[in-house]
Amino acid sequence: MKLKIHIFVVMTVLCLFSCTRRGSGGYSTSLLILEDSLNTMPEKYLNRIIDIDTASLNKADKALYYALLVQAKALVPDTPLQLSNQSDEALSYFLGQKDSARLCSLYFSLGKVYADNYAFFRANSSYNQAEKYVRNDSRMLFSIKLGEASIYHFKMMYRMEEECLQQALHIAVLLKDSVLTAEALHELAKLHLTENNYSESDNYLRRALQLLPSRKSALRAEYYKDLGKIYLAMNKLDSALYYVDIALQNDSSFNFKLSCNLIQGNIFLKMHRLNDAERILMQDIDKLPLNWKRDTYYKMSLLKDAEKDYQTAFLYAKKSIGCRDSLDMNNKIGYISNLNAFQEHDRQQQRIVRINMELAEQKLAYYKLAVSLFLILGVGILIVYRVKRAKRKIEVTLKEKEEIMVDLQNSRCEAEHRYQQEKDDREALEVESLNQRTEYYKRLNALTVPILIKSQNSQGFMHLKKEDWDIIVQNTNACFNNFTYRLKEAFPQLTSEEVHFICLLKMELPLSLLSDVYHIAKGSISRKKMRLKEKMKIENMTLDDFIRQF
Repeated sequence: MKLKIHIFVVMTVLCLFSCTRRGSGGYSTSLLILEDSLNTMPEKYLNRIIDIDTASLNKADKALYYALLVQAKALVPDTPLQLSNQSDEALSYFLGQKDSARLCSLYFSLGKVYADNYAFFRANSSYNQAEKYVRNDSRMLFSIKLGEASIYHFKMMYRMEEECLQQALHIAVLLKDSVLTAEALHELAKLHLTENNYSESDNYLRRALQLLPSRKSALRAEYYKDLGKIYLAMNKLDSALYYVDIALQNDSSFNFKLSCNLIQGNIFLKMHRLNDAERILMQDIDKLPLNWKRDTYYKMSLLKDAEKDYQTAFLYAKKSIGCRDSLDMNNKIGYISNLNAFQEHDRQQQRIVRINMELAEQKLAYYKLAVSLFLILGVGILIVYRVKRAKRKIEVTLKEKEEIMVDLQNSRCEAEHRYQQEKDDREALEVESLNQRTEYYKRLNALTVPILIKSQNSQGFMHLKKEDWDIIVQNTNACFNNFTYRLKEAFPQLTSEEVHFICLLKMELPLSLLSDVYHIAKGSISRKKMRLKEKMKIENMTLDDFIRQF
């Protein structure tokens, strides 16, 4: 009789516990209103979110508040808002409530924040978690695929990037949303532009412009600007200038005008309109980001070098190197910050795993107790008690073994994952080091040739001695992995003078400088390239492209 009373008391407690769990998921109306309004006007509601007093919030409202902070940081990246481990608390609460929609939104916002801070490993992990909880929200899945594609683009994993973009395009087509479809086509166009596949890039952009509504003037301006980039890369300079002008007609904002000025400056340089190029490139240069300043000063040094104004060219080259050094220092600081962030990310993941295990154990214990009580009531108090005790012993033993196997498997997967990540990081660092070394030697050779030229005749032609050619060949080999040795092995019919000429082409020296070195007109340099191309039996590409890829 006493046992029946105890069972009744336990069942009553369980019922109260269940009701408490079901009733704990309510949020305050003010937070729900902020959640609905944040996507439409993030700047307006950001300060209202920050000013909320968290001391008066219950557990549910705190979780939603922390999620809104992360979402605001993702929507307004320039805000000085600092995020701590509060996002873990929100994730844990939403996991306990099985709130898939908010879990997906929070993981997606975390992915954007991490990507903005160049923590791409954590960003990719967050996007994968967001995709896990996306359910039937096709628009969110579209945004996730674009986010994953941006990470693959930074890692130069272009095949994976294209797969994500094609999936995003398929989603946009199914939604029959012309703006989203145009956005996916635009991203595909930028990818093919990076891969120098200009015809495909042009095709995607024109399709995007056809679909984009006319009211989206800022997006149309961006698309036309990219069309200008494509035609600049194809050396169709009049068309490039035409599309950049159309872009400026659609968007006259200051930052957009700065980006267009750089493209126009490059167009004028290729047109040999040097005065126009200098005027455009040097316009508002103090307001440009460091990487744009670096490239602009470098182009100006080449321009002044072509005009024989070596002193000014040297000053511009010095400013370019100064900007490069500042960027390198910022990158080093960012690398150190990311390494620390990776360690913190690992600790956060361990905490999340531990919380998930605790929740799973709580749920398991709850269901076990409920099943036990129903069995006791159905079969009989004494018999059910004995059977349940034996059954629980077996279940506990099996659970312990299963947990041991799962822990061993998780440990192995984590070790393999860490090893692969470390390997990828080392490869990325090696690639970055090689790129920096290559860029350094290109600039070194570009500055070395004018210094080596010590004598000029009355017409301004240059005379290189054997020692000068030896230095150029040595720098080329050091920069491009024994370039001349590989060249002679592949084309033994080349003479030493032809090898020297190819070394200058490998350094991508301007046509005017080649003309001065060989004492011939620029047209003769082009014919010299054609004869050399025929001698080397190069087909389906120019001599410059072949040497650049060799």
